[in-house]
This record gives sequence, C-alpha cells and structure tokens, in this order.
Amino acid sequence: MADAALPVIVLSDPDPLRRHETAELVQSWYRTSFRVLQVGGPAEVVRALNSLADRQVPVAAVLADEAPAPGAAQHPGVRWLPLARHRDAAPAAAESEAPAAAGSRAEDLRGALDDSLCTWNAHSRGELPTAEVRGSRFSPAAYAVRDFLGRSGVIFRWLPEQEARDAPVTVRLGDGTEMADPSISELAERLGLIRPAGQDHYDVAVIGGGPGGLSAAVYAAAEGMSVVVIEDDAPGGQAGTTSRIENYLGFPTGLTGGDLAQRALQQARRARVEWQPTRVASRVSPAEDGRHRIEFVKAGTDETASVTAAAVVVATGVDWNRLKAPGVDRLLNSGVYYGSCLSDAPSAAGEDVYMVGAGNSAGQAALYFARYARTVTLLVRGTDLGASMSDYLVRRIEGTTGLRVLLGTEVAECLGGTTLTGLRLRDRDGKEQTVPAHCLYVLIGGHPSTDWLRGALALDDRGYVLTGSGVAGADALPMETSVPGVFAVGDVRSGSVKRVGAAVGEGAAVAQCLVEYRRRHPALFPDVRAVCGF
Repeated sequence: MADAALPVIVLSDPDPLRRHETAELVQSWYRTSFRVLQVGGPAEVVRALNSLADRQVPVAAVLADEAPAPGAAQHPGVRWLPLARHRDAAPAAAESEAPAAAGSRAEDLRGALDDSLCTWNAHSRGELPTAEVRGSRFSPAAYAVRDFLGRSGVIFRWLPEQEARDAPVTVRLGDGTEMADPSISELAERLGLIRPAGQDHYDVAVIGGGPGGLSAAVYAAAEGMSVVVIEDDAPGGQAGTTSRIENYLGFPTGLTGGDLAQRALQQARRARVEWQPTRVASRVSPAEDGRHRIEFVKAGTDETASVTAAAVVVATGVDWNRLKAPGVDRLLNSGVYYGSCLSDAPSAAGEDVYMVGAGNSAGQAALYFARYARTVTLLVRGTDLGASMSDYLVRRIEGTTGLRVLLGTEVAECLGGTTLTGLRLRDRDGKEQTVPAHCLYVLIGGHPSTDWLRGALALDDRGYVLTGSGVAGADALPMETSVPGVFAVGDVRSGSVKRVGAAVGEGAAVAQCLVEYRRRHPALFPDVRAVCGF
C-alpha cells in the first residue's frame, strides 16, 4: 500500500523538535499500516482534518493536547489521545543513557495507541491485520499467540482472563472473525501475513528469517535472482526478541529487535522476495538436475509441502539453551519462558520478576522489564557480570532502581503445580533459599538450530554448520557447506561472530557467492530476472 493511501495518525505538538522525535517513534511502530502527519497547534489540527476529509483520507487517531472537536466529526470513529500524559516519549540519545521513565512513557503511548487503533480498525471495517486475544495469562497457547503477534508487527489488544491455564485461547480479528485455539500458521494465514507460494522452484531458498537470512535474500534479489525465505516463526530470529540494539551502525539511539526485523522484511518485500513464515524446514535433499529440495511443515499442523531451488542459504541461527532444573519443562510458558516476550512486560506491573543470563540480551531484557515490574532480579552463575556483558549495560543496570544482580547464583528448582509459584535458588557455596515468583525468563546463550540437518550437512562437534574449502574441497566458495550449492550464514555457521551486524554482513557476502555459483552453473538459473532496482 502506498504511503498516500495509508490511514493517518495526526500528531499535534507546538514544539517542532519534540514533535519530530515523537513522530519518528510512532512511525517506526506502524510503518506499514499508518502514516504520521505532523501539525502544530489546535488550529492546524482542524485544518488538517478538514483537508484529509476533503481528500477522503481516513484518520485513525489524533495525538494532541486538546481534543479536535471542530474537525473530528468529519472522520467517524476517530480517536483522540491526550499527548500531554505521554510527553517526552521519544527516547533520549544513547550517550545520555535514556532514563527508564522516558522508555516507560513511550511504552504507555504504544499501548494506548495499539488499543485505540484496534478499536478504530474494527469500527471502520479496516483491512489492517489487528487482533484481540483473550485467555489465561499463564496459558502456554496464549503466550505463543501473543509472542507471535508482537514479533510479527501485528497491532493487538491483550485481555487476560482469570481462568485455568488450559482454557481456550480466543482470537478476534479486525474483521470480526473469531478463532478458538488457532495454530500459529492458521493465524498467520488469516491475518494475511503469509501468501501462497508464487512458484514451486526458485533460484535461491533462504531458510531462516533473521538478520542474516533477510540480508542474504535482499542482496540475492538485487542480483536478479528469485528468492523465497522459509521461516519457522516470525521475522528477526533471536535478535527480533531483544528490547534494544544499541550498537548497530547507523542508529545512534538504538532500535528494538522487532523494529530492525520489520524494516528488513519490508525491504525484502520491496525486492520481490517471497516471505513464507510459520513454515518449519524439516529436510534439505538433492533434487533433479543438481537442484535442492526443501521440505517443510506448517507450524502447529501435520501439513507438509516442499519447494526446489538452485541454491540454498541456511540461516536458522540459534535457539536458547535449556535450563536444567526440576520443574522447568512442566512450567514452560506457564511462568517459565525462554527469551522475553516484550508485550508481556506491562503484565508484570507490581510483580517480582526473575531472569537468568549474563549476556547483552539478558541485560536489555532486565532493563526493559524494570520499567514495569516492582523488582527485577538477574541471576548470574558467574562472579563477574562484566565478563560477558557490555560495559554500558553493566553501568546502566547498576544505576537502575529496583534491578538487582545476584552473582554466583543458579536456579535449583522451579516450584508450582500448573503455574510458577516460586524458585529455589542456590549459591556457589551450596546455600539455598526459596523465593516467591510468578515469572522466570531464561536467556542463557544459544545452541545451533541444526538438528534437522544432521546427516545432510557436515557439522562441527557443537552442531554448527561447517563451511569453506576445509570441508567442501579446494574449489568451494566461501560459506559453502559440504553440499555444493548449499551455503550457511550468521550464527548457525561454525566460526562466525555471533553479532547482528556480523550476520547482516555475511548475508551480503553470501550473495556474491551465489552470483559466482550461478556463473559456474548457468543451467540451474535459466530465467535470470533484471537486477532489482528497489
């Protein structure tokens, strides 16, 4: 949808600098669904509303200090949100180490807008993918739905209900359709997040939609190749779940992992890359004439399908390491969670939250939840937080009220029958204590997502994919695996630097390997498209 055709959010603030910063923030949240129109004071709001009404441009919300009574009548269903209570929502510059209060105001504004836009979309019969989710807060199915919607950039309203954790999860879509206990793939299809594959064969199949995979897809498409991305969940991979990426070049104030993922996905779609989320790759095998067959399963179902490709890029990244303690598996997604679902943070208001981990992802998650929870306790098995976490995060954690770090401490047991009720903690001397807890988030490093590749590609002793001449022969291209025409990039590749920027760089570099592979095997690429100019 062209920007001019998007519904409008009118933002009024007489301070031009503050208005611009807030507009940039709001636009980053709703980039593909709404256009933010900046205006000055109340009189300009009325003029803008009248002008938009004359051009039949829908207005979804007005952010202003005063209600736009004179012009709002021409836009039925428009919602006015008082901006004053969210003043200074835009994050401060990184060097000033944005205070938690500013971040909290930004999240409050996001929550108010999400709620308002869901209502507007339903009342105006809008075509935007929105949803209302009902279920128990400690339901594993409800958690999976919320996590998927949040990381897919879908505007949704969460209405927790005091019911048993196995109570049905109800999802009401923006068009009024109600779904009970939907699978993730069914939800994606009904929301229009996935479209039927346009063809059975592609020049390149990228398996994994994280930073490395999406980068490879964009650069391969720019070289005139037809590309499909097969992703088992939502865009962004593990990086897409982080609350803040502050060392990514070109973003001096940082950005969320979800924002980076949505930007990359939008860029890939502009390059005519086919995006197939909620498709779990299960096998890569030789096909006819030197091509490769990729088999996959629709997430949450037994339905299978496959495509073929001249070349394959494996970019499946890593999964969180499992916490080895009694009770973890029993309470998974019912109080014990791997990673951190950012949309869950407001639900932690007034609670004591526990997290396990000592890396940057754990540090960022702890800071994010500290905006809402009464306390956040970071459990670190080692004795030095700075040994594995960036210095700027360590200093920020030390200066955050309500956030404490317990060094030399591990989870000995998770307590509770159907939901988490407490933790048994153990220090390095063997001394134990029991604490009440309803939420435990585990962020303790990762292991490669390659179980499905065993026997198909050469892996190192830790399960990472081996690449290069040492495994594929003297004529192998960089990042080529033990199977000619199959490449690996990002965190899943043995010897790679486990950073977002490094994964993006490898995605760009592998495109040149694909170009060379095409030159060597022209018969596998019969219909080279014109180079994409975006």
